[in-house]
Amino acid sequence: MRRIAMFVLLCGLAAVAASARPARAENEDDMIAPDGVPYAAEAARDVMRMEPLSGNLLPNGSFEAGRYWPAGWQATDGLTTFWERGGTHGQRCLRICTDVLNAQWLARQEEVRAAVRRAARQAGGDPQSLPANPLPPPPEREPTSPPYYDTVAGLHGVHYRSAYIPVTPRAIYRFSIDARTDAETRGEPKVFIKGFFDQRMRTRDGVETVRRDAYRAPMTLASCGDEWQRYARVFHPWRSKTTFDGEPIKAEVLQVQIYAYWRPGSYYFDNARLEIVGYEPEDDESPRERPAPARPPAPPPREEDEFPVFDP
Repeated sequence: MRRIAMFVLLCGLAAVAASARPARAENEDDMIAPDGVPYAAEAARDVMRMEPLSGNLLPNGSFEAGRYWPAGWQATDGLTTFWERGGTHGQRCLRICTDVLNAQWLARQEEVRAAVRRAARQAGGDPQSLPANPLPPPPEREPTSPPYYDTVAGLHGVHYRSAYIPVTPRAIYRFSIDARTDAETRGEPKVFIKGFFDQRMRTRDGVETVRRDAYRAPMTLASCGDEWQRYARVFHPWRSKTTFDGEPIKAEVLQVQIYAYWRPGSYYFDNARLEIVGYEPEDDESPRERPAPARPPAPPPREEDEFPVFDP
């Protein structure tokens, strides 16, 4: 009888343990997206559960299309930005390397920009339609050494920009992206979703259009490690309180800017998505049309590359 009682007791304990295991496994599985990529945090999981009301508005967010670099994105320079095989979606992804001397990177940027401008003129607007890659071969990366303060990671960081995307009035957006890094200690790359409006300026030669900042939604990819993780956030460009000359303005176009900096190393990105997940109520005030100011034009806005590394 004692043996039977002990057997019943053990069976009962095993049943309790078995009933507890599925809850833990289910909770663990709950942090993995349907395509197998882990969510970086519960907040990302919750955001991704929202039903999208549009397709992916970000052209080529999976970095699959293109000829010499990803279509719909800026040209990769072969020194800090690379279009290579791998990722979580399709066969290609973006890699940003920040372990590059800042002086070498600056020289390469000027070279690439000049080549893209020439190629665009030659091709009538699309540099990638040319039969050969219009970019000159990248230089061999010069060696770096601790403490790495003279590298791109320590001085500036690397922004990688998408094409401009028209804003849908009153839309609430979700942005998501997969990321990982092979930096020795975990880095925290970022993504900036920026909004711009076109300001018309009267000049002696007529009316000039200047694209100016109107909105910014930063996103820190916290705890980015050597395994792919999915990050997501919701943002509301229509709620922006930005004004210009005392008048409210709204972003007219959006741009995704992927950004990597400290620590030195390579950062990988894939499966970037920009989707509408809701709409603001229609009782808010829409911006009034902005007349061209009758005064000398203001200095042009600084390019993003002129900003310091720690972009708030």
